[in-house]
This record gives sequence, C-alpha cells and structure tokens, in this order.
Amino acid sequence: MTSHDIYLLSPEISMAGLAMLLILVDLVVSRKGVITALAAIGLAVPLAFSLILWFDLSDQAATQLEADFGTEIVTFVVDKFSLFFKFLLIGVTTLVILASTEYVSKFKRFHGEFFALVLLATSGMMLMASTVELISIYVSLELTALPIAALAAFLRDSRSSEAGLKFLILSAISSAVLLYGMVIIYGFTGTTALTDIATQIGGLVDGDSAFGGNALLFGVILVTAGFGFKISSVPFQMWAPDVYEGSPTPVTAFLSVASKAAGFAVILRVFYIAFSSDALSVDWSAVFAVLSVLSMTFGN
Repeated sequence: MTSHDIYLLSPEISMAGLAMLLILVDLVVSRKGVITALAAIGLAVPLAFSLILWFDLSDQAATQLEADFGTEIVTFVVDKFSLFFKFLLIGVTTLVILASTEYVSKFKRFHGEFFALVLLATSGMMLMASTVELISIYVSLELTALPIAALAAFLRDSRSSEAGLKFLILSAISSAVLLYGMVIIYGFTGTTALTDIATQIGGLVDGDSAFGGNALLFGVILVTAGFGFKISSVPFQMWAPDVYEGSPTPVTAFLSVASKAAGFAVILRVFYIAFSSDALSVDWSAVFAVLSVLSMTFGN
C-alpha cells in the first residue's frame, strides 16, 4: 500500500481511527458527555479529508482517482459520485450522534462502544460507495452489517435482542446469496473487477452466450437479491419492521437513512459499471423501477 492509497482511503481510515479513539477515551473519562462531544466534533476530520479529495479531484483532468493496493486490479476509486455519498453519510452520522445525546443514558456504561459501532458501520458504508471490485464490496458490506447487528441488540431487552438476532441471521443469509451470485459472475467472467466484468460481458459472442448468458443472468439475479435485502426491497423487506421496532431509536434512524444510502450507492456502482452491457439484454432501470413500486405498495 502506497502513500497515495492511504491518501485516498483517508476519510475511511480517520473514521475508523475516531471509533478506536472513543473506546480508549471511554476507559479514562468519567464524564460521558465528553464521549458524545468528541464523537460529533471528531467527524470534522473525515469531512476535511473528503473535502480535500473533492478539491483535489476538481483540480485534475481525471474524473476519478484510483487505488490498487499493490495488486493489478483497481479496487477503490474516489470520484464525485462516491464523495457525494461520503458527505451524506458523514452528515447523517453527525445527526444520529447528536440525536443520541439523551438516549445513550439508557446504557451509561457503553457510551464509547455505542458511538464506536456507529462510526465503524459508517466507515464500511463509505467504503461501499468507492469499491469497484466484488471482494472489496463484500468486505465493506460485512463491515457495515456486523456493527449494525450489535447496535440493534444494544438495549439488551427481549425486543432489542430479537431485532439484533433477526438482522444478524437474515443478513447472513442475504450475504450468502450475494456471495454465491458473485462466485457465479467470477466463474463466468474470470475477474472480480467491475470494469473487467463489463468488458468480458461485452465481448460475448453469439455462440457462447446461450448457456453462459443464462448462467450469468442467474448470478446477477442472486446479486440483486442480496442487495435487495440491504435496501429492504420487496420481497426482502420482512426483516425491517421487527428490527426497526426493537432497535434503539437512533439506530433505527441510522438504519433507515445511512444504510439505505450506502446500499443504493453500491447498487448504482455495480449495475451501471459491470452489468450495463447489451449482452445481458436487461434494462436494469426498469427492473429496479418495478421493485421500487412494489416496495412502496406491498412492502409498506
């Protein structure tokens, strides 16, 4: 990993570093209000790094900055699309932390852990907006899901424990479905990079697309199902009512806004880069339009 790679990852690294700092400060500070103030003020650091990247990108002719972390595959990009979602996620996280000021009194001993889990989940969401490689996407999804499962069960009463357990189990199932779809796509295209996947799909010849195209389409459907859980799309919305009802109120707000925004960011990234080829013969905007209508009617 080069200094340039670290520079591009600076918002995510600073977000995770702030989470670790909160846990350490929580061990030595008796006034827990300091933890909340440090969490809110500390978000200025990833915000500053994101602004620096935004202005750096504006000053260059390139539309994106790339990082490969010592491999031959570009796994992480910084562009205005990803930076927009990072600004949004930082703003939502700030509001959630400020809204939690009084609510965290219900678990006085765990102020630092609560805010640290929120920040770690946010760092995973920020990664989701910038990753352009299937393995990195999956890792960032898990970095987001595991802290959220702990946050959902944070009150440790019967309803909160049920919410955390349901989210954990159903998230694991959806991750397995998503991973299976990614494996099929990798097996068919021979690569995990989104741009290379698009190239391989676009290079299909008619003689190879009959079986392969159907197999690839099945993999894409599984990926769609996995992402559908993350955004509570029909028919994968069944977890949302119980998890929202049993989770701490700030966590419910965090789930309903931040995680959905990150889910849409990664969906747009994957489908508009990797699966935009005519070889699939599918209009994904129409598919997601139908899912949106069903989610707003039957889902609600």
